[in-house]
Amino acid sequence: MAAEPVVSVRPFERGDAAAVHRWFNNRAATKTLVVQRQAFTLEEAESWVERAMDESGEDRKYAIVVEGSEEPVGFTALYGLSREGGPELGALIGDEVRRGGIGRRAEALTIAKAFDELGAQRVYGEIPAFNEAAKRTVTSLGWHHVETLPDHDERGGERFDLEIWAVLPDDFRAAAADILP
Repeated sequence: MAAEPVVSVRPFERGDAAAVHRWFNNRAATKTLVVQRQAFTLEEAESWVERAMDESGEDRKYAIVVEGSEEPVGFTALYGLSREGGPELGALIGDEVRRGGIGRRAEALTIAKAFDELGAQRVYGEIPAFNEAAKRTVTSLGWHHVETLPDHDERGGERFDLEIWAVLPDDFRAAAADILP
């Protein structure tokens, strides 16, 4: 059996723009995101990284690093740190490493930061109802389905439901005990 990859999350660096550019132009990697981009230039990626490096605002973004990879393979984010309902988790994993639990580990590390370093009382997420992989991942981390917003958005001329999921610290820690440091 192959060893599980070693995954960490770190703050973004200016040199990460090429990776960000690649991720947001990879249709296979972005097809399940709630927010879609038609195109994403290198200049936009550089600006995105500059904003990601700013820790004075409401959001935190982290580059996902897999031991042995030269560049980050994706990112996680906590949006809206001061929201009463808690921050929203976001994630994008480069499709070349979309298996092997990398996303689950990166999300767990980010959720742990939300609870342990940033004082969140809950973390929530918005998941398109058709994104079964994301729902399996959050379920494995102790999340619970909160509600479904029917006919919420449109993609490719078709409407889809959006599901709201959330996790509390104790549920998360119990579910993620196998991967938390």
